[in-house]
Amino acid sequence: MALKRVAVIGAGISGLASAYYLKKNSQDTEILIFESENICGGKLVTSSFAGIPVDEGADSFLARVPWAFDLCKELGLELELVSPSARNASLWLDKKLQSIPSPNVLGVPLNIDSVPAGLLSSEALLRLSGEGFPDRVLPDGDLSVGQVIRACVGSEVLERLVDPLLGGVNAGRADEMSCALMAPQLLEAAHHSDGMLNHLRSVTKNADPNAPVFHTHPEGMSRIIDALTDSLKSSLRTNNRVQNIGFSEQKWRIDTENGFELVDGVLLSTPAYISSNLLQNSFPSLSKEFSSIEFASVTLITFGYSRTDFEADASQSGYLVPRESGLLMTACSFSGSKWPHLKHPDLEILRVSTGRIDDIRHLSMTNDELLNELQSDLLTTLEIESAPVDVRISRWPNSLAQFPVGHVDFVADLRDKLKHSAPGLIFTGTFQYGVGVPACVRSGKEGADQMTAFLNG
Repeated sequence: MALKRVAVIGAGISGLASAYYLKKNSQDTEILIFESENICGGKLVTSSFAGIPVDEGADSFLARVPWAFDLCKELGLELELVSPSARNASLWLDKKLQSIPSPNVLGVPLNIDSVPAGLLSSEALLRLSGEGFPDRVLPDGDLSVGQVIRACVGSEVLERLVDPLLGGVNAGRADEMSCALMAPQLLEAAHHSDGMLNHLRSVTKNADPNAPVFHTHPEGMSRIIDALTDSLKSSLRTNNRVQNIGFSEQKWRIDTENGFELVDGVLLSTPAYISSNLLQNSFPSLSKEFSSIEFASVTLITFGYSRTDFEADASQSGYLVPRESGLLMTACSFSGSKWPHLKHPDLEILRVSTGRIDDIRHLSMTNDELLNELQSDLLTTLEIESAPVDVRISRWPNSLAQFPVGHVDFVADLRDKLKHSAPGLIFTGTFQYGVGVPACVRSGKEGADQMTAFLNG
């Protein structure tokens, strides 16, 4: 039997995970990983800042879902992982920092005694003290997070607590965000016969309050990328941009800057808009489907302040900024408080993010304009008057996929269309299950399983 060949397009975390699991599934399959850049990892980038490794993109992954942790375990990294030392976070509301109530589920408070005075009105607190039954009939199927929260606990909770938290995940709007994908536990609870709040309290009552919420590697998230690339060295084709994907005579043709390759299957692990471009010539209708997925742009600025000028509260990991605040920043993380390995002897390291699907001001700003505006926001929120000792600007245009209502069905329908129109072409990536690292690893693993089934079929 002839050796099967599979092309993986894109060496971000989704593509590398799909290649890793395909190699485990099918050891007799030749895997070619095409990456346009000279390094792998996509948005998982770690670089030196003030002499220590600090992530430029995602700095951790959720512990409560299995996929990223399981991958780290398989790579022999699980014993090296660390969790945040500071577990508390705040919101910039009413021109002051206020603690996020705990316990909560995606921002929905489960105990009104934990809600700081003045954060919510008496009417909102009264609703939160109840069962959480919706005040209107919620239809079956997917709904927006906004629809679910407004119906069960009111608009205040949505706008002041839930939207800043979930909006910080993918820079989206909760009123347009798929609850089935972004907050399935809230959608399930909203339909529960006991009421949303009662059900969430019941589910979380036995949860360990000291269990880690996030994990990371002390060398940065790129350590996971390094471990993956070490296991896939013979397959990597970096600095090799794919220009077109076509199909003829039972083979897929991958056209690159350096020639072409014929393969039996393709794992498409590029952002949806890039996938659209690659398919435009051979599969225009499928290309249009990929191009319909919307993305938000964000910028992450790392500031280093002398500890004589500012020192963060060691119990706080940072704070979120609601869209109604008028500030440019969307969040600020206290790296040294959050992660013990990032506690610099001389500097307080802050990671400040900006950009939302409906706020693109940062895109037209020069670096100096951006720094000036965000330093003004830090003066407003933290009263930092001094200039930073060090700064780093990491721009991530079109980096965060958006998930409108019905997105789960859209993805399932797209997968079915590929299966019938382009057998052997399988997609993975952030637009499938979410932008977090575990969701990307899950997408890659499932893509590898689908490719294995196709090759064996």
